[in-house]
Amino acid sequence: MIGPDTVGLTPEEGRHAAQLLGRVPTALEWGLFGALWSEHCSYKSSKNILAWLKPPPGQVVGGPGDNAGVVRLNAHWEVAFKVESHNHPSYVEPFHGAATGVGGIIRDVVAMGAYPVALMDSLRFGPDSARLQEGVVRGIGFYGNAIGVPTVGGELSYGQAYRGNPLVNVLCVGVRKPGAGISAGTSRPGDRIVLVGADTGRDGIHGASLLASRSFAAPDAETGTLRPAVQVGDPFTGRMVMEAMLAVLQGGKLHAMQDLGAAGLSSALAEMAGQGGVGVEVDVDRVPRREMGMTPYEVMLSETQERMLLTVPPGDLAEVLTQLSQLEVRASDIGTVTADGRLSVREAGAVVASIPAGSLTDGAPRRAAPERMVGPIRVPERYAPSGVFRREEALFVLGHPECRSKASVYHRYDSMVQTHTVKGPGDDGAVLRLDEGPDGLVIAVDGPGRLSACDAYTGGARAVLEAVVNVTAMGGIPIGLSDGLNLGSPDDEDVFRDFAALVAGIADAAHALQVPVTGGNVSFYNQTGSDSVWPTAVIAAVGRHPNPEAAIARGTLEASMALYLLGEAESTLSATVWRLTLGDGLPGPATAPDWTRSRAVLEALSRLNEAGLPAAAHDVADGGLFVTLAEMLLAQADPATGLDVTVDSDLPARAALFNEGPAQVVVAVPDHREGDVLRILASSGCPGRRLGAVTGSGALTFETCEGRFTYPREELRAAWLPPELTEPDAVLAGKGDAP
Repeated sequence: MIGPDTVGLTPEEGRHAAQLLGRVPTALEWGLFGALWSEHCSYKSSKNILAWLKPPPGQVVGGPGDNAGVVRLNAHWEVAFKVESHNHPSYVEPFHGAATGVGGIIRDVVAMGAYPVALMDSLRFGPDSARLQEGVVRGIGFYGNAIGVPTVGGELSYGQAYRGNPLVNVLCVGVRKPGAGISAGTSRPGDRIVLVGADTGRDGIHGASLLASRSFAAPDAETGTLRPAVQVGDPFTGRMVMEAMLAVLQGGKLHAMQDLGAAGLSSALAEMAGQGGVGVEVDVDRVPRREMGMTPYEVMLSETQERMLLTVPPGDLAEVLTQLSQLEVRASDIGTVTADGRLSVREAGAVVASIPAGSLTDGAPRRAAPERMVGPIRVPERYAPSGVFRREEALFVLGHPECRSKASVYHRYDSMVQTHTVKGPGDDGAVLRLDEGPDGLVIAVDGPGRLSACDAYTGGARAVLEAVVNVTAMGGIPIGLSDGLNLGSPDDEDVFRDFAALVAGIADAAHALQVPVTGGNVSFYNQTGSDSVWPTAVIAAVGRHPNPEAAIARGTLEASMALYLLGEAESTLSATVWRLTLGDGLPGPATAPDWTRSRAVLEALSRLNEAGLPAAAHDVADGGLFVTLAEMLLAQADPATGLDVTVDSDLPARAALFNEGPAQVVVAVPDHREGDVLRILASSGCPGRRLGAVTGSGALTFETCEGRFTYPREELRAAWLPPELTEPDAVLAGKGDAP
């Protein structure tokens, strides 16, 4: 017997649904309420708080509420982009969960009328999650490579908090011509509703209401029972549907477009009706099925992949169906757009469900937003351990999973398909050329979860800052943000407080840096029992690059160049890789950004870029300055290239080498342009100083207050690419071999 409890509704929500209808809902109507009022679809716990992120009028072309955000790049192009998560499906079925996550976010961008040009992923795993990681990586590569959209970068991070709940966030970026867009909310009464793509099966039923909207009881207990709720993707059909949608759109015969993702037809139809202020009536007998005996409940709630929904004027229906048939894509006329504002479902001529569409999309009881907070929750501590610095510590940090090379993962992705990629995996971001106009596109994604472990506000703010710094370090001008917010159960008051703090930090950072948030995704219930993930904000930033063929990245270093540090080093090792691995193992509160100083660093970096000064640029992030410089050195093709650096003598060696303070960037500039660099720093109000020089020594050398330390290139490379690492206590005690 289907009732409110079987579809994931609380007793109060069940009573509210019955009151809205004035009667007891039918089985299918309970299913519709359960799916559309799930946390995953309704955002009932988060919507009021997410209003803090609303961008000022005029900053974006398409903002929160659309399938993807849209910003203006230039007179030739608009950019559609969004971050989406597929965490729970990837835990239950890593390969298919990750693969369908890629397919879903691609369709979100296509539904805005944009051609997908790039993917990035942001992945989080526990330290002993080799099976999960392998499945997720294979799934992303399988779908992205086959559908022909390049995966141009991303990030991979680890932490105990992700042991039972991996995070799989994917960014898709697409481009469209100005004025060529479409959305779900532009249907008109009388339009025909056309379902395009794969035949509907039973896969994914209850994916939104149960799999994505509850915590797991135990890591393994649910796997077998939840696996049917995971969809199975077909990238080859996905490619055909994507190309067909964009081809039909060019003919100007469509009024609206919507992808079928969570809750399948139910969500797509309700969102079309709700956003457009219209009604929809669908005949489930007209929906093509690949399995016999499917009920209306199963047809409406199926999350079969590779499907899109269109609305077409009646007079253009035959032409559109013919075009889709010629493109070898299945298309079926399944219903009509009405003026009554209801979502109605018929089977064998009888109405089996009829609900006001607005009740489904906006009728779920919402949780009230707390008072808007400003500033960090916790004051950062000064963590500066005693003891003498040992040179082996630097090699251990460089070889830690947070810092070491991720090439073994990203080399499995095709980053060059479509031939737009100028700079791809391995840099701070990616740069793409476009077919028209001088400007290119810069993309970066960041999600420093451990910075949120003790203070979610600071973690959200720092995630935005890091993404914006990375776009700027690649030579770009940031123009838009998308967020993927990953937390535990919102029923836990601590988690809900962290969510509000995370959003407040993002909102304040976006305002301070004047880069709008265009939308994104919230994923709750990333929790097994009482073990929740760190409140993790994955931030995607897109930017305009005035000269993509001259993108900076880590560049080519020559002996006639000097190195400069923009920004200020911290004296604390709190919230660093060093502390997690060689210290006491605690993340510790991170330092919140000083926005005046951060803006000064970004302004100085932008002006250096405009002057064409940096030959290379790289931000200081995981592992601190040591890892930044080691990565710059190891990126050089010439094995004789070396770096000779003098760090801040006022800091202990560990703090100088491994601090991860906000808004620090290393740039390499021709030595004879020192005067220009110093003038730009001074006029921008940017703290900074000369670090040292590029040499021909083939080694990285640091002069510190505790001595001079030299690391030959091959020693760095061996640490950066090891399969296993020496135990940290052995390194600190001087026992065993150095990594």
